[in-house]
Amino acid sequence: MGKLSILALIAICTVSLARADWELVWEDQFDGNDLFVNWKFDQGCNGWGNNELECYTVNRPENVRQENGILVITARREWWDDGQTTLPFTSTRMLTHSNFLYGKFEIRARLPKGKHLWPAFWMMPTFSEYGEWPRSGEIDIMEYRGQRPTNTLGTIHYGESKENKGQSGSPETTFPYDFSQDFHVFGLDWSPTKMMWIVDDRVYHEETLERNFWESVYTANGQPYDKEFHIIINLAVGGMFFGDEPFDPIEADGWEKPTYEIDWIRKWTWRM
Repeated sequence: MGKLSILALIAICTVSLARADWELVWEDQFDGNDLFVNWKFDQGCNGWGNNELECYTVNRPENVRQENGILVITARREWWDDGQTTLPFTSTRMLTHSNFLYGKFEIRARLPKGKHLWPAFWMMPTFSEYGEWPRSGEIDIMEYRGQRPTNTLGTIHYGESKENKGQSGSPETTFPYDFSQDFHVFGLDWSPTKMMWIVDDRVYHEETLERNFWESVYTANGQPYDKEFHIIINLAVGGMFFGDEPFDPIEADGWEKPTYEIDWIRKWTWRM
């Protein structure tokens, strides 16, 4: 019994020391404050490069609200017209005002459930210093297909052009629980040499940055992931992410859970 107590104490101290190595530098706990303080909103029905079926609205309560310390993003089946295009769904896409380079990024969230629902926690370059997408990169920390609620994946995008691009990352990875039932923490540990994708403190995929991702575009290892990025959270519907799997908007009437609920988002930096 004494040995077990000593081992438990050592484990607790080890965890405490590991946590002490990280310093929290940015967070949103969604406790009712003005969302515009930390976020700006994308708006429109332009398909967002993926032939998506939703129109994004700005701070509309039907699509985004804060409730009991939780940010609730809702995809709704309703026709919406942005003056140029009409689409059968509405939802929300939010971007941080703050920009970040390296660190640990975490979201505690409960995901939606239903065919062709696509929640994401991801990052885009702030200044596109290597050129337009995909030259300046993209970091997808968490993506998920609502019809497969036990799976998630993480990806980085790069390359020369939309027609000549590359990506690296995890396959769709299966976990022993339904992400729509309970809150889980999805994270990315991003250093100058490596990225690690994490769920509930379990690293499930790693990518080295000590390589040249596209020699005709980048001149050094790690580019374009050596510049500042901002965080994006959104809930999309349909699009190329789902490949050739057919989807009729009327199928949304069978969605079990059209909400993406976020308890908090945090950015940590390594304490030197």
